[in-house]
Amino acid sequence: MALYKRSRFRDTGFRRVVPLVLLVVITVLVIIFMIRDGVDVESWSLSQEVGGGDHVELDTNFRPELPEKTDLATSLEKRNRLPPRNRDRFPNLARDHIKIVLYVHNRPQYLELVIRSLLNVEGIGETLLVVSHDGYFEEMDRIVQGIEFCQVKQIFAPYSPHLYPDSFLASRPEIAGVRMTRTRRSAGATPTSTATTALRGSCP
Repeated sequence: MALYKRSRFRDTGFRRVVPLVLLVVITVLVIIFMIRDGVDVESWSLSQEVGGGDHVELDTNFRPELPEKTDLATSLEKRNRLPPRNRDRFPNLARDHIKIVLYVHNRPQYLELVIRSLLNVEGIGETLLVVSHDGYFEEMDRIVQGIEFCQVKQIFAPYSPHLYPDSFLASRPEIAGVRMTRTRRSAGATPTSTATTALRGSCP
């Protein structure tokens, strides 16, 4: 009887292992076939139809030619690495604390209204306020620097079009052509030709 039980346990364990072994074998075979056929396993490209017919190709090996950093852009990038401010005032945030994220442009009056509203929120000192700037505007920065009712983390875009108006990605003719086509479509006009472009990689 005991021998029968041991044999039964062995059979059960074997049946559980078989699917895992098969999965490993199949994965190895697929990788071997890909390498043999010359497929680059470390990189990939994706082509898909988006925006009603615009062909977009993504290449993870692409490195964008970004403009040379200005002193201001370098300074903003360094500020991105700083920890949140006001940690001395609010040192013990809960592990599951609430994070409030504001994406701001150059609208000081609107930002001040939002901050005054947050100031009156009960328990606001137990939250982390993240302010993401789409450019650098001195007045907006000054307002955020004056926040004292909670921890604050500022995030800046070092390659914002507001910092590089003449060299940002949006000034490239092929990208502008796609945007023009999309604008015509949204307005109900029929474009004379379908704009096709290849966007390789991403831009901050």
